[in-house]
Amino acid sequence: MKKYEHRREINPYLSIVIPTYNEADNIAEVIKRLSYSLNRELKDRYEIIIVDDNSPDKTWLVAYDTLRSLDISGLVVVRENMRGIGSAIVAGIREARGEYIAVMDADLQHPPEELINMFKKAVGEGFDLVIASRYVRGGGVEGWGLHRRIISKTASLIARILIPHARRIRDPMSGYFLFKRDKVSIEKLRGEGSKVLLEIVVRGSIRSVHEHPYIFRRRSRGESKLGLREIMRFTHQILVLSDYKILKFAAVGASGIGVNWGVLYILKEFMRIPLYASYAVSIETSLTTNFVLNDLWTFSRERSKSVFRRYLEYHVAQLAGLLINYITTIVLSHFMYYLMASFIGILLGFLANYIISTEYVWGQKRLLR
Repeated sequence: MKKYEHRREINPYLSIVIPTYNEADNIAEVIKRLSYSLNRELKDRYEIIIVDDNSPDKTWLVAYDTLRSLDISGLVVVRENMRGIGSAIVAGIREARGEYIAVMDADLQHPPEELINMFKKAVGEGFDLVIASRYVRGGGVEGWGLHRRIISKTASLIARILIPHARRIRDPMSGYFLFKRDKVSIEKLRGEGSKVLLEIVVRGSIRSVHEHPYIFRRRSRGESKLGLREIMRFTHQILVLSDYKILKFAAVGASGIGVNWGVLYILKEFMRIPLYASYAVSIETSLTTNFVLNDLWTFSRERSKSVFRRYLEYHVAQLAGLLINYITTIVLSHFMYYLMASFIGILLGFLANYIISTEYVWGQKRLLR
């Protein structure tokens, strides 16, 4: 790893971290536009940190020459044997000295002029995190086809379902954001995926969030980094940040089916208890074993309420999921094969159970008064 510094002695108020790879055509314009928009408000109280993965097009050299020629306080880090947007961002965050730290891309899809407005919002109104959002009023995307829109919306939905911390955010996949340094334990950041915002939301002490509308611009030069590898990294990152809870929850649910059938068979076939009574006992037994396993394994770190309240709320969550399953199946069976309708009903019921459980049963909200 090599570092090229052009830093002033005074500590900056704002640090801007920009990960790069083959952005020689864009990086000079990004730095110039940042400088022009920030100088009027911050003068010399900001720094720009470029973390480049040893780009073949010498992005790092263009960046360093631009910082020097404009006399901007900054640092260029060249990582020679490493690749990855997330780890590059975290490397830059660890080099930052500012009270506030911003992260943005170098491809001009993130308008540099919006950063000063985000900074003013954070400082003026005391927000811990300000996110440049495409999905709030006034925001949007430019030049995206249907395929790209579907991928983005699906990824955001997955993040909001699996990560409770992200459910209050409309655009959890944004790569353009700003946060207060003392609200994030920087040493805990890993940067294992490309969406560092999600990691900051999960591992930080973020209390107040504002989503600032912006238009995600069309890339004019260079190539998009989105590919199968990034999608796989995102999937792995989501599972890690959620502590694999969705998989644990599913495994517990599957075990409950075995318990249900086993108890039902014993009561009905061996003890000759009538079906209506046997089935009621088997359902309650499976619900209880599911609750115990989820309480001790899936949500072992989120047990803030009494066990009795969690037990009652878990039953309500299961009933809500069953109701969604039933209604979905009945409605969709009029439009498609009933087994497919049943599968969709089961999936939606399962997701409802998971969301209600994370929000209420093992979350801070109360389902029963």
